[in-house]
Amino acid sequence: MTVGIYIRVSTDEQVQDGYSISAQRERLTAFCKAQGWEDYKFYVDEGISGRSTKRPYFQKLLKDIEKGLIKILLVYRLDRLTRSVRDLHNTLDYLDKHKCTFRSATEIYDTSTAMGRMFITIVAAIAEWESANLGERVKMGQIEKARQLEWSAQPPYGWIKDENHKLKINEEEIKAVKLMVKKIKEGYSFRQLVNYLDSSEYKPKRGYKWHIRTVMDLMHNPALYGAMRWKDEIYEGTHEGIMSLEEFERLQRIISSRQNQKKRHISSHYIYQTKIVCPYCGKRCTSERTTWNNKDGTVKINNAYRCQNCALNGVNQPFRLREIHITEMLLEYMMNVNLEKSKKKKTDDKSEDVDKMKQELKRIENEREKYQRAWAKDLITDDEFTNRMNDSRQLHEEITLKLNSLNLKKDEITNTDEIKEIAKEFSNNFASLTQEYKRLFVQSHIECIQVEKPEFKIKGESIKGIKITDINFY
Repeated sequence: MTVGIYIRVSTDEQVQDGYSISAQRERLTAFCKAQGWEDYKFYVDEGISGRSTKRPYFQKLLKDIEKGLIKILLVYRLDRLTRSVRDLHNTLDYLDKHKCTFRSATEIYDTSTAMGRMFITIVAAIAEWESANLGERVKMGQIEKARQLEWSAQPPYGWIKDENHKLKINEEEIKAVKLMVKKIKEGYSFRQLVNYLDSSEYKPKRGYKWHIRTVMDLMHNPALYGAMRWKDEIYEGTHEGIMSLEEFERLQRIISSRQNQKKRHISSHYIYQTKIVCPYCGKRCTSERTTWNNKDGTVKINNAYRCQNCALNGVNQPFRLREIHITEMLLEYMMNVNLEKSKKKKTDDKSEDVDKMKQELKRIENEREKYQRAWAKDLITDDEFTNRMNDSRQLHEEITLKLNSLNLKKDEITNTDEIKEIAKEFSNNFASLTQEYKRLFVQSHIECIQVEKPEFKIKGESIKGIKITDINFY
């Protein structure tokens, strides 16, 4: 029987009440020894509030309980687990569902009786009231700090906080901020701007690439002209800015004027949405549309499918195909589809592969059980256990995916006659269908369409040497 010991502290509690991690760990270890529990494992969340259950190690503990690895959940006292009555009852129901017992080292609860449930609910309600009361005081303190022109949150890019919680200009970072403003005024879009910044000497605070959302938030931040926004209120003159209020408002008008506010009056359906597989990276292509007006006033629509993954990874000319070309290739493929020749041989070969894959899956599952038993007895460390389980899970998922792709279960074997009927129906009727019904047909019968790599590209569109190599039907 393995005991999951959950420890949580927030900064204030650690300082004021003595609920340090080391103190809880020592007391709970002694409690386990007194109970004769030799197998126990610690889950520690440091500096995290108990108002929500979205805590990394608490969620890890719940997952281990669901897997059957933990049979007793032990805490120092109830408010270490949660400060919410609703979360408490949800957690207790979760423990009951997975046959795990809740214990507190300093409190006695019998949750199997109505009286015990009532008592633990009262204690949780008091903890929730204390947490809410503390939150109200913190909120009032933050608002008062804002009124005193002090900065409570993290400083925006380009500024730092001094010892008095006032913003001061960061001489290096502010150069990047001024460059952003300059480029926006010169007509750069935010996408062009982040690409420009990525190639410059200026780097973001986190990560190695700039993000559009980060730059947009900064360009909308009143900190640029020396003000602070807190809880939808603006406090003027909190620090030194890099522009006047008039210049900031002008910058906002420039940004706003470039936003596309046009309403779409086009009703067109993407026939092959999520169906085209990129021949270079294997990801599904996204849909895109271009329109233009003819001289007679009619609107011309051109749907296409482009590999967003290749585009985001810096491929010079990512794979792209127009919808009209795909339809031409699909018609040709359907008219020449031949399933009889290789069906039997492929099925025989796949049957042998399936047996091998099932044996390998069984071996991996046995290994994972051994890892779990070793972890429960502390024969391997957390890191070793995590690494081994991750490696085996990845291999398990890969083999399972291959096994499923063979479609050898009786209810999943593709019927040759059905596919031939689909191909015949497609060839006879597809051209006469409306855009909407073409999409309905493809989405209902086709799982994905795989194409050859093109010989060359013209103007970013792959049009030479393209043929459909395979179609997976539902």
